Amino acid sequence: MLFLGIFFVTSWISGFLTLNQIAVNVKQQIPTAKLSSSLGKTTSNSQSLFVLPQQVTAFNATLLPSRFLNIDLGNKKSEPARTDAKAPNNRFCSATASKNESSAVELKALNAVKTRVSSTPQLLKSNDYDSDFPNKILRSIREGLPPTLRNLFRLPISFKSSERSSNLSVVTVRRDETNYEVWIDNHLIANLPNQLQASVMQQRLSKLLQSKVSDPSQLRLATVDGAPAVMAGNRFLLGVNKEISTKTTRSADLIAIDWVNNLRSALKAPKLSLTEGQQDMYGLVYSNQKLSGLASWYGGYFHGRTTANGETYNQNDLTVAHKTLPFNTYLKVTSKETGKSVIVRVNDRGPYIPPRSLDLSLAAARCVGSETAGVVSYEAVIMQPNQPKMTLNAALALRDNKKHQQLAVVSEL
Repeated sequence: MLFLGIFFVTSWISGFLTLNQIAVNVKQQIPTAKLSSSLGKTTSNSQSLFVLPQQVTAFNATLLPSRFLNIDLGNKKSEPARTDAKAPNNRFCSATASKNESSAVELKALNAVKTRVSSTPQLLKSNDYDSDFPNKILRSIREGLPPTLRNLFRLPISFKSSERSSNLSVVTVRRDETNYEVWIDNHLIANLPNQLQASVMQQRLSKLLQSKVSDPSQLRLATVDGAPAVMAGNRFLLGVNKEISTKTTRSADLIAIDWVNNLRSALKAPKLSLTEGQQDMYGLVYSNQKLSGLASWYGGYFHGRTTANGETYNQNDLTVAHKTLPFNTYLKVTSKETGKSVIVRVNDRGPYIPPRSLDLSLAAARCVGSETAGVVSYEAVIMQPNQPKMTLNAALALRDNKKHQQLAVVSEL
């Protein structure tokens, strides 16, 4: 093999010298980033086989995914910057502002964008792997050989990569100490409060892409151990824990729905509506029981106080107060004015101002578009649970099973 290799190289060089095709400027300095971002053009040029050994850092630079070199927000044309700026508008139940407050909100948002642009983001991790890179090298070699040597040394057409790789890449971008972003190509998937959370999500999404998901529409929602979760079929993928939900004013349920819709969008699958995601998450089906009337909402004054069922009222959760419905009853509430719907859980009593019959949380009012109006006409359907609770804790599941068995024995006695 060594002899064949030596003969191959010497024959190739002699062929080039004979045809006077060697025109290589060894002193030429090639910018590493430029070479990395135009990898396809470089490998298709026969001269790259001579120049690349002079620039060893060029191969090191290819470890950085070339299509993410434009993440630097110092460039106004940066794709992630535009996506990030538009992300809040695509979320469900975004906060609304009056005309007097809109200018202040816009100014605050503009200052936030300027702050982000002024600070250079850092690309922390990527799963990008160019599985076609060996084939590009082979094609470059074949094209650079003289016809006689090209036929004499029949190189294989392609290499089969030992790794199962996706055409998509997962990267983690650090904006600041409390804001880490996870991206799939040009799609922002999630904002996370620390690098550990972002690293865990990046690894799990990388494994998901490497498994070559056949049907991205299988990405769905569930409640696992009492917390919203993203599932890949029946397999747990991501969960919204308290560390994530407490760093924002958004409901953990809405965060999970945002995540699954961002994933579906990145993988070219249709997005879920708000109530579709909630119905899937809570495991609910429709009943024949309906009600209607006027719905108001309550927020800041009661935020942090104890509700009628003993919970602490959180105006950012999707809950509702009703005079008589059992606690933990789920209602799909639809505004007659806007046509928007949301599923809420009964955890409080009220309202006590007739003729109002529902008192929505602030977040629920935003979801149906009644935050500004205050009181709206509604129609509601009572939803019923249709799925067992899911858990990742085997010990907890075993304890619950024992409790159910004990209750069954007591009821028989």
